Amino acid sequence: GRLRIIAVGAQTELGRIGKSLEALHQEKTPLELETQRLVKYMAIFGSGCAVLVALIYIVQRGSVLLALQSGIALAMALLPEEFPVILTVFLALGSWRISRRNILTKRKQAIETLGAATVLCTDKTGTLTTNKMKLQGLMVNGSYMDLAKPHGSFPPAHRELLECGLRASAIRTFDPMEIAMQETAREDPSLMNSVPLPP
Repeated sequence: GRLRIIAVGAQTELGRIGKSLEALHQEKTPLELETQRLVKYMAIFGSGCAVLVALIYIVQRGSVLLALQSGIALAMALLPEEFPVILTVFLALGSWRISRRNILTKRKQAIETLGAATVLCTDKTGTLTTNKMKLQGLMVNGSYMDLAKPHGSFPPAHRELLECGLRASAIRTFDPMEIAMQETAREDPSLMNSVPLPP
């Protein structure tokens, strides 16, 4: 038989999926957006107060230099410099509390999201799924063979397809798809003789 390769690497479907995942950018969390908004409002408020104090100082005392110094000092005192430090401490505390429940988080966004979650649905292999696969059918050149229905030996084209899949797989494997192919092959004694299968 012949095998025609029409795409490799990034041109394959898996490659396209990988490219699209690389293009994703991390969005800012609600906490980060709220902090940005708060810092912006505080900066506007601090700048306004600084200008107001400087104007009042100039009107009352007449010294422009001292007015500028007073305005800048007030602006520096009002601008929120501690917010990043506070956020880092809070997220570190959240990560510590989550880790005490045997949950590890890699990204700070996950800490915030998990802290805001009220219901968490997860699927562990073996709980909702059994980590098993089964071949439902084989298709060669538009000819479909339904494996759910009783069948004898495989037609030559379908047999060749399954044989190619088995030869491309490890003999002793843990991969559910490869195990499913081996189980299907065991239904045909002639395949078991031509392709090495584990006992």
